[in-house]
Amino acid sequence: MGRSPAEFQDRYRAGSTRDLLPLGLPQVLIRGSEDDQIPPEMPGRWAELARRQGDTVTVTMIPMADHLDVIDPQSKAWATVQTAVLTMLGG
Repeated sequence: MGRSPAEFQDRYRAGSTRDLLPLGLPQVLIRGSEDDQIPPEMPGRWAELARRQGDTVTVTMIPMADHLDVIDPQSKAWATVQTAVLTMLGG
C-alpha cells in the first residue's frame, strides 16, 4: 500500500473487501473442499457478513476440488462454476 494504514487510510480502505460491503450485487462463493489456500470457514464468514448488510450470497462447496480446480475449465469442478456464472447472467 506504500505506507502505514495511518498514512494512507484511503488506500487501505479501498483494499479491504470488508469495507466495500454491501456490494449491492448477488455473490456466489465457490470453494473446493480440498483447498489448502482458503480456510474452510472463510466463505461462510464472508457470506454472513455480507447478508447482514443486505447482500444476497450463495456458498457452494465442491467436494474433492482444490484451490485451482475452480478456475480450471478442464477440471471436474468447472461444471459447477459454469452453471453458477450462467445462472447469475440469467442464462
